[in-house]
Amino acid sequence: MKAHNILIYDSECRFCVIFKEWIEKWDRRKRIRFIPFQSGEAKRRLPELTALTCLDAIRFIDHEGQVSSGVEAFRKLLRLLPMGRLIASLFYIPGFSWLAVRVYRRIAENRYRWFGDVSGTKKD
Repeated sequence: MKAHNILIYDSECRFCVIFKEWIEKWDRRKRIRFIPFQSGEAKRRLPELTALTCLDAIRFIDHEGQVSSGVEAFRKLLRLLPMGRLIASLFYIPGFSWLAVRVYRRIAENRYRWFGDVSGTKKD
């Protein structure tokens, strides 16, 4: 059986679902599987995954089984997408990774407040 690259995301977060759908469309070669962290499969693949740890960042498991999260997960994910390597090269510009981590953290901390959940309800 072929090993997959897997993105584990929050399926209750509106922003996360939009991000997942955007990546899904971009991934024309279907190299990435998408699994909600709320699923049993996500818990089987990453037993240490809890609602609290997944609320802070997406998780990416590459085809070799290496797990990364947050900005690092996004950077690795980009490499699999058309023109993604070019975009991922931005991470080699001094200061870009530092800024990306801070922006990512800010969005992750506020995503329910700013974007709401899949039902459209914003949480304080």
